[in-house]
Amino acid sequence: MTYRIETVESSRAEGFEAAYGALAAEFAPRGELERRDVIARWLDAPPASGDGPYVRTYRLLTAHDAAGALAGVRDCHVILDPRSSVAIVYLAHALVLPPFRRTGLGALLRSAPLALARRALADAGMADRPVDVLLAAEMEPASIGDEASVVRLTAYGKEGFSAISPAALPYCQPDFRELSSASAAQPIPLLAVVRRLGHEQEATLPVRLARAYVKHLYAVFATHVRADHLAALERRTLAVLDASTRPEDVPLLALPRAIDDQDAVLPLTRPCVLSFFPEELR
Repeated sequence: MTYRIETVESSRAEGFEAAYGALAAEFAPRGELERRDVIARWLDAPPASGDGPYVRTYRLLTAHDAAGALAGVRDCHVILDPRSSVAIVYLAHALVLPPFRRTGLGALLRSAPLALARRALADAGMADRPVDVLLAAEMEPASIGDEASVVRLTAYGKEGFSAISPAALPYCQPDFRELSSASAAQPIPLLAVVRRLGHEQEATLPVRLARAYVKHLYAVFATHVRADHLAALERRTLAVLDASTRPEDVPLLALPRAIDDQDAVLPLTRPCVLSFFPEELR
């Protein structure tokens, strides 16, 4: 099946409401989608050059079939650090609508951000020097009895992704709700899933890139998450990383490449992953 990929340029563009609505139906019930006004702001008022240490771009992509029907949605951030020559490509959401699953669209949506990263590197004048490029996603641990949760991990495993061991990096997505100062934040423990371009066969990740995973993603979240909540999460997560007995690298857990690969799935199940998080987050 052939698909047409389009970029949604602004919140006023045709296709924005359908794209956001599709993402909201899938991810909002789990607390894993930013508010509509946040995504609209990312599109309509991108960060100015020199706004902080990072160069950030956001893209919202839609996929349509030959008849023009919405088939899928992908959004991602490219966060560059020119000082350390690190590029984090944050794969925020990827959604293939049910009628179009298992047609190859999922792989197409997972690969599209690479082209966006290359363009961002060229625009920032970083294309002609060595740069660590890390594709970064957040994924739910596998749930026993929920085959779909294993299928999602398997799709990324087939494309060279691994999970940073939660023993070294117990990562949480912050609470995306609009919280008052008195509201208790409810972060979501997730797996930090990564693919370091050119290093897919390695069983470890340099600590500096594990740290960059948190710092770069949290720089995106700082645009809409309450500052004290975000800072507390970052301190706790990086404190565990800094206390690692491996000062230069952290272990990577292989993602399954088949849904019946129980040896790979078991360390990624909720009981195993959540055992590395504080009791209140389990």
